[in-house]
Parts: sequence; structure tokens; C-alpha cells
Amino acid sequence: MHNRIKVKTNLRRGCCALLSCLLALAAAMARAQAPIDPALVAIPVGSVNLRVERSTPEQDMLDVGLAIFNPGIPLDEASHSILGIFPEIRKAESQFMPVLLRQVLLASGAWGVVRVLPDEQIISELLVTGKIRQSDGSRLELAIEARDATGRQWLDKTYVDVASALDYPATEGSDPYIDLYRQIANDLLEYRQGLDERELRTIRQVAFLRYAASLSEDAFGGYLQQDEQGIYSVVRLPAEGDPMIARVERIRDQEHLFVDTVDEQYVDLFDEMAPTYSLWRQYSRDQALYKEDYEARAQTKERIGRRGTFTAMEQTYNTYKQTKIQEQDLDEMATGFNNEVAPTVMEASGRVFRLSGNLNAQYNEWRGILREIFALETGLPAGS
Repeated sequence: MHNRIKVKTNLRRGCCALLSCLLALAAAMARAQAPIDPALVAIPVGSVNLRVERSTPEQDMLDVGLAIFNPGIPLDEASHSILGIFPEIRKAESQFMPVLLRQVLLASGAWGVVRVLPDEQIISELLVTGKIRQSDGSRLELAIEARDATGRQWLDKTYVDVASALDYPATEGSDPYIDLYRQIANDLLEYRQGLDERELRTIRQVAFLRYAASLSEDAFGGYLQQDEQGIYSVVRLPAEGDPMIARVERIRDQEHLFVDTVDEQYVDLFDEMAPTYSLWRQYSRDQALYKEDYEARAQTKERIGRRGTFTAMEQTYNTYKQTKIQEQDLDEMATGFNNEVAPTVMEASGRVFRLSGNLNAQYNEWRGILREIFALETGLPAGS
């Protein structure tokens, strides 16, 4: 009997030692980024109510393009584990986050068509770009820039939001960092409300003429001029009823048709990824909190205590294990989306085209096809 108790005690001690090693390893793997100058740290947005416009005049509604975010993955692969970056997941996040921002912008009722774009080349009345600086279960930091078609900058700002226990589990259709997206939407709306009707009309005109010039610089380049700061202005407008304008509109509609098809794929990614992504962030936050507690106790040289019991350590290890399970599932899902995009079938001028490759490659291929069609129809040199 004494030997049996001794064996159980040794096993228990062995399990405690093993769990301690695993948790210490997990804490090391989850090390945070190097300290940042406090003067450069953005203040979290806090609780934000979305500003909603009930009756925005149609002439005040600008179409918005949300380019896929820069994932912010360092070139030094050795730094990925230190910074807690999983490249495939981060790449998927760079497509997931613009979809969430799109939903918030649409909910505000202040904008026209809001599209998620495969790259920044697409000329939009308002283009929003972003870079992910930090993304985990505890904190989201995005650098956001917005410029209208004239080249005027609306936003160049870093947004930060911090998740709390009340943000998890995330409810369907929401996000732990929804306040951050609401703040971006509110800032964009505030800037737009500062523009008068003439300025908004100029933005739409410049967007169209820049697109036309991208089809044929020879035919449309003279309608615009650009100053030393890179700001576009209208020199003159095409004659009313110009048949060339009708062709430009038709080609642009074909391009938008493809972008809308791509947009649907991004929405599909969002719907498929959201449940697993939410769980992964929740468990990673729990693991980060344990790490902070572990380091605090190590620094104060606390020994055996309530949180150091075998049961507590076992619960923490289970959280760590669940984090790794969700991480693996999410990584596989993200890898599949990043590498296995379905071909897109499009029709133009009575011909059917099958586009393959990733979404960016498909868009560039479609863009080239449309410019060739425009050149053949008009006899003008194709634009870039």
C-alpha cells in the first residue's frame, strides 16, 4: 500500500513537472513583441457606437474599395514565432478583416457600393488600404490609409483595440474588435461630411476619367492633370453623348462584375473561417493571460499557491492544447484558401474566358483581356 501511494505521488509529481515544462515552453513560444516606445503606441479605441446615416443623398454616396490588407509578415522567418505570427493565418486575416470592415461600412448607410479588392490597382472613388501590425486574441493593431480618386488623403492613422473577457465567445456576426472597425467607419464618414457637393462630384469624375485613361492614355489622358503633390483635377470633360464614354462604361461594368465575383469569394472565406478563427483567438488570449501570470509569479519568486496546483496547471495545459488544435485547423483552412482558389468563368464580347490562379492573378488576367477588347473595338493603343 505504501509503495502504491509512493508510485501515485511520483506520477503526480512527474505530471506536474511535465506540465510545468510544457507551459514554460508555451510561454516562451508566445513571447510578445519587443517593448515599443510609449509615445508611439496608439490609444485603444474603447467602446464605439457606429454612426448611421438614415437618408444619405445619392449624390453624396461614394463607392468604396477595400484593398486586401498588407499582412505585415516580417521577411525574417526566425522572428515569426517570437512575434506570434503564423504566416498562413496572417495571410487569411489580411483578406478576412476587409470583409468585416465592409460589413460595418454598409451598416452605416453612408456609402454606395463597397467592394473588397484583390489589389490597390483598381481605381476607386475612395480606396482604403491597411497593414496588420499586430493581431492575436488580446490586441488588434491596424495601420489604415484612405485616399479618394483625386489623390487626397482622408486617413493615415493607426487603430488599436484590446479584447476583454466579455468579448468572448464572439457572437455570430460580430467580432471582439468590432469597435475598431466602427471607429474607422466613423472617421471616414466624418471626413466625407466635410466635403461639399462639388468636391464629391469631382471625386466621381476623376475616378471615371482615371479609369478611362487606364484603358487608353492617348484618348483620355488630356482630360486630367496632376499637380506636384500628386493631386488630380479635371481639365475638361468629354462631350455629352460621346460614344467612347459608353464603351468605357461597358468595360468598367465588366471589370466590376469580376470584382463582385471575387468579393463573394472573400465573403465565403469570412463565413467559413469565422467560427474557428474566433475560437483560436479566444484560446490564444487565455494562453497569453497565463503567460503574463506565469512571468509575474516567476519575477516575484512565488512558489506553490492556488494557481500552482495540479488541477489549475492541468486546466491551463488543456487551454494551451485547445489553442494548438484550433491553430492547426485554422492554419489548414487558411492554407487551403490561400492556395486553392477556384477558377472564375467570365463572359465578354460573346466570348467565354476561364481565369485561373490566385485572385490577384485572375484579376490581372481579366484586366488585360478587357483592355485588349477595348483596343480592338476602338483601334486605340491599349492602356497599362
